[in-house]
Amino acid sequence: MFGQAHEMDSVYANSSFMRPTIASGEKPYQRNVNSTQMQEREREVTSPKPTKVLLIVLGFSLVFALGGLCALGMLYNNKLADESVNDQHMFSMELSAQQINNTIMKKELNDLTARYNTLRNWLSFYDAQFCNLSVDGWIACRGKLYLFSSDKLNWSSSRDVCVSKEAKLVTITNQKEQDFLVSKVKQTHWIGLNDLETEGHWVWVNNQTLKETGVQFWFSGGPREPDNWKKQDPSGENCAALGDERGNFQSWFDASCEKLKTFICEKIY
Repeated sequence: MFGQAHEMDSVYANSSFMRPTIASGEKPYQRNVNSTQMQEREREVTSPKPTKVLLIVLGFSLVFALGGLCALGMLYNNKLADESVNDQHMFSMELSAQQINNTIMKKELNDLTARYNTLRNWLSFYDAQFCNLSVDGWIACRGKLYLFSSDKLNWSSSRDVCVSKEAKLVTITNQKEQDFLVSKVKQTHWIGLNDLETEGHWVWVNNQTLKETGVQFWFSGGPREPDNWKKQDPSGENCAALGDERGNFQSWFDASCEKLKTFICEKIY
């Protein structure tokens, strides 16, 4: 008994190293709680740093990316503005060049017009001088010889006289020829136009129609010619003359083929 009691005392005496140190007034379970909280705080303080760093890097990356996009946008807008300015400049240059070309062309056209008028006046003067040349009573003008007869004959006899001279009654094919003949006559003259075969179908002695020659200068001052007046000749007026007895030498008139008139012959030389 005594031995056992001694052993128990020894155990209790040595068991002091097993008792945890507890602050006065502190309960054991409170110490455990505080220890847990401290550990959590330490974990919070010592949370993984790489995650925060990654977030910061991403944030800066986004900022730089947005900045880069803004810079690119500004550069693009500047490029568009530069291209617009260049386009306007090119358009202005092209417009200026076109205006210069138009001015040059207008000046050249004016010069050509002036030269044409000068040449036309010179040719008119030359024609007037050349068409006054006379050879054996024939007047040369623009490749033809004209004979203005002083004898008065009816239309068919006038035609025959021209043929005897290796010529024919005149055929008028353009305005210049008409003007030339008008400038030379002082009385009515037979010309080589008639509608003897078919009334209203006027034909030249070379068998050309008015439609084929393309010109006609009938009097239109009223009454209009040809009028085929039959008061003096029941057969009508089937032959044409340049001018009439009233002095209208600018136009053609139909007349009775039996009237006596001077006439105009022509031939090619």
